[in-house]
Amino acid sequence: MNDPIEQLRGFQRRLLEKVRSEHDRLGAVTDDHCLLSDDVFNDLSLELTSLQSKANPHFAAQVEQSNQGRSLLYHWKNITAISTHAFKALDWTCLPASDRTRVFHSSGTTGSETSKHWHSDTSLELYEELLLRWFHEHPPWNLKQFLVKECVFLTPEPSRVPHSSLVHMFSTIAKDLPQEVVHRFAGQLGRDGNWDLPMEQTIQELDGLKHPVCLFGTAFLYVHLLDYLESKGQQLSLPEGSMVFETGGYKGKSREIPKEHLYKQLAVKLGVEKRHFICEYGMSELSSQAYDAQIDPGNLSTFGATPRRFQFPPWARCRVISPETGLEVGYGETGMIHVIDLANIWSCLSVLTEDVAIRHKEGFEVIGRSADAGPRGCSLMSDDFV
Repeated sequence: MNDPIEQLRGFQRRLLEKVRSEHDRLGAVTDDHCLLSDDVFNDLSLELTSLQSKANPHFAAQVEQSNQGRSLLYHWKNITAISTHAFKALDWTCLPASDRTRVFHSSGTTGSETSKHWHSDTSLELYEELLLRWFHEHPPWNLKQFLVKECVFLTPEPSRVPHSSLVHMFSTIAKDLPQEVVHRFAGQLGRDGNWDLPMEQTIQELDGLKHPVCLFGTAFLYVHLLDYLESKGQQLSLPEGSMVFETGGYKGKSREIPKEHLYKQLAVKLGVEKRHFICEYGMSELSSQAYDAQIDPGNLSTFGATPRRFQFPPWARCRVISPETGLEVGYGETGMIHVIDLANIWSCLSVLTEDVAIRHKEGFEVIGRSADAGPRGCSLMSDDFV
């Protein structure tokens, strides 16, 4: 079988088989998960690099250039990091044009060019299954102890924003909810293309809830909600057990608030305990998501201003690397987020983001967007593809 597309389909089948068999064996992600083994992850990463190089000549050229004359790559940490700028400059995909049934765009800052991550029916099946498997590992999604009775997504309906990977994720979660849990999308799409909330109606509905609810929204939507409540001199008291799911940044769409300050204000204004906040880190160019976890302060490394640490699922790895050297920084040091995502079978497994983080033993702590969207040395700029 020499057809690279068929080989990629075979890789997807084998990856899913591994994930499913490990779940059947373990029941959950534990330290014994086979994909946490560096040897297993390394073999799969190098195989996928080879397959993607056959299907995407742009990737092949960058791998060859970064390999600096070595005959073979020997470790996943040496796979060239492809900047998210590549997804803006080109259709960075292994999918034939005839198979491209869906495209996700990055939200971007106002007036900026957006990324394009192409999908097919096959790639979306992979994306949705792995999304839900990792999502189920985080509270309150243990269905044996499911306390939330309603989910309110503060974004527009999926049909209104078909190119948003975030809303597609929310839609996938909504379809997977237990039958007794009701849900709705409360957001609207403005004429300018921005997402809005009908504040008065949303607040009235939240204020009338009798059972625990989980709110799903972006940081900038929560800031707009806080600003409205502040302007009206109001605050809510959501039913005990309610939760807040927060994701995404600000991207110039609102004033920016440090994460812990945002959570503190939301806890006060919504009446939700801070231990019931969960934050997700993802982007349109990736197929896997990272979730934060509250780390016991007594077990924290000595660095970092917050006890929240992000972790990717076993089929992905995150490195925090120096923008000057491309090498991984030490614990407590700051660098750019580089993700190796095996679920990115049909685009590029090695993605260099524009986000800055602190590296920790327990995971990584997101600081924000880079002031320089084009780090040197380890990234690929749009000009490289002209």
